[in-house]
Amino acid sequence: MSPDALGWIASAVFLARLVPQPMKLRRTGLPEGLSPMAAMNGVISDVGWVLYGFSAALVPVWAVSVASLVPTVATLVLLLVTTRRVPRPDLVGSGIWLLSVAMAWQLGALVTVLGLSVVVNHGPQVVAAVRERDLRGISTTTYLLAIADAVLWGAYGLAVRDPALLAYGGVLIAASGVILARIWWTRRTPAVLAYAN
Repeated sequence: MSPDALGWIASAVFLARLVPQPMKLRRTGLPEGLSPMAAMNGVISDVGWVLYGFSAALVPVWAVSVASLVPTVATLVLLLVTTRRVPRPDLVGSGIWLLSVAMAWQLGALVTVLGLSVVVNHGPQVVAAVRERDLRGISTTTYLLAIADAVLWGAYGLAVRDPALLAYGGVLIAASGVILARIWWTRRTPAVLAYAN
């Protein structure tokens, strides 16, 4: 398979991964378990990936990043509407991430910073999933698709020798695994099951 074909398949899976979360949030109105910082950082990172894709002439990267802004922004808006508050540490953390991406763009180090974007995007969600007992707001489908997303973008990164995409794949697999394990574990807890019914 050509690298371009692999990149387009990875792009489709990435976009598919982003759709279930805002759909679930809109359908249920349940923000339980979701991290506002992860949502804000996702929007910031998508903008960073657009800039990187253009500068590196990687059409699949910038094209999918532009398209991903729609579900990513939708998730953030729905989360803000349902929670009606963003903890100050989340605002500060996302502000630091925005400043880091902007500085990296200006210094020509965007690829290095974007290698960390998957940690910055999914790290807060992992922390929320580990800390909280009620994870009903998290879409399981999102994180099942994230595993396929990670494998495909990692393979694309290998094909085009891109360290940022390789890092993305490895970290996303680990983060998704932790989140899925916590969803499974919390659903086994009788108190959460009783509350969910």
